[in-house]
Amino acid sequence: MTEIVLKNRVSKQKLHSIVTFFQALNIDAEIKTSHRKEVAKRQKQPFVASFGMWADRDVDARKMRQESYEKRTKTYNDVTL
Repeated sequence: MTEIVLKNRVSKQKLHSIVTFFQALNIDAEIKTSHRKEVAKRQKQPFVASFGMWADRDVDARKMRQESYEKRTKTYNDVTL
C-alpha cells in the first residue's frame, strides 16, 4: 500500500477529481481524513508503547550509572594519550 498525504486543505471537488483520475488509471483509491490532533496523537504512540518495556526487569538507575562509569573509566585508563 502506498499513501499520498495532502498537507493543505483541499476542496471536496478537487478530492473527487483526484479519485476519478486514479480510477481512470485502474488504481483503487480511497479518501481518509484526519484532524491535526489525531495525527499528533498517532505520532506519540510509539513512545507510549515502550512504557511497559522494563516492567518485568529489575532495573536500578544507580547501578546502571555505576556500571557505565566503570566501563568508561576502564576504557579511558587503558588508552595512553
